[in-house]
Amino acid sequence: MRARLIFCVTLATTTVSATALANVTQSTSGWVPEEGPPPAPPTSTSTSTSPTTGSRTTTSTTTTLSTPTAPSDFPRVDPRPPLSLFPTPLEDRLMDPRMTRSWAALPSRPFVSTTIDIGFVYLRPRVTLGYGKPFTKWIGVDANPIVSSDVAGVYAGIRAELPYVDLRVGPRYVVSFNRSFLPQKPNYDRLDISTSEGAQQKILTYEAELDSTIPLGPGAVVLRGTVSYVTNVPNGEYAFEETMKVVVAPPLIYRGRGGYLIRLGAYSQHSVGLVADVLDVPKRDDAITFRAGPVVRIALSRRVELRGSFVMMLLGPDKIGLDGSDFTELGVRYRWATE
Repeated sequence: MRARLIFCVTLATTTVSATALANVTQSTSGWVPEEGPPPAPPTSTSTSTSPTTGSRTTTSTTTTLSTPTAPSDFPRVDPRPPLSLFPTPLEDRLMDPRMTRSWAALPSRPFVSTTIDIGFVYLRPRVTLGYGKPFTKWIGVDANPIVSSDVAGVYAGIRAELPYVDLRVGPRYVVSFNRSFLPQKPNYDRLDISTSEGAQQKILTYEAELDSTIPLGPGAVVLRGTVSYVTNVPNGEYAFEETMKVVVAPPLIYRGRGGYLIRLGAYSQHSVGLVADVLDVPKRDDAITFRAGPVVRIALSRRVELRGSFVMMLLGPDKIGLDGSDFTELGVRYRWATE
């Protein structure tokens, strides 16, 4: 009788254990929860009889099963790359939340970048190959075509940008559409420099320029020094240098700039201020030119800026009006760099 009882208990225990094992196998093979509560975990019960006292002992064992995470618990992945011009306003009015705030946030690395200036009758795309942190701290090579309603040309050179200092050195070749080389005169007016009766003006200028930005108070002091060496001008003639905006007796032009910009915005991303230029052409008598005016920069995002400079000629040897003023920036700048 005792042997028969032990056999029955063993058979019942084996059956319950097999059922629990089947449930575990079903769970690990990919049970997907549906609406409503998940099934209760399986419980196995075993009964044993002591051979000496004859008493029975019942033991219950609960098998805990791991429940897979519902799909809603996983984070949503936005499949769109961060290529929009402007940031999503819900996160940050300045930055796309899928980008770093600045290219300087990542380590130094080789990179390719572009800067495209589009404005009032001009287009200046620039391509840069460099090493470092784009637009912040780097060294490399710049190349850009120059296109406007008056000229076409190209510039290429070496550039190094460091905190507070930006240095570039390179040649610039420019062809003027509506200008000829100028006969020597003490002074020129606007009609003189707009003539195309002579040989078309094509000049090659070697240039070195150093910019410095020094934080001071609520803004920064800005400084610029430029040395231009103008070539390809026929002997005994002058030329109108399209970038420096002065009539030059070759070869040299010197320019110095100073000013102060006030920083605005939550991240000091905007600036507005005044600058003044002094230019000298050593080979011309009484050729000091003085210019001054406001400059503005408004950052719409990490990539897009509105920029303007309105540096008017106030004093100089020539009466050439706006042709002698510096409106090199009056439009939109778009920047891009490899991350």
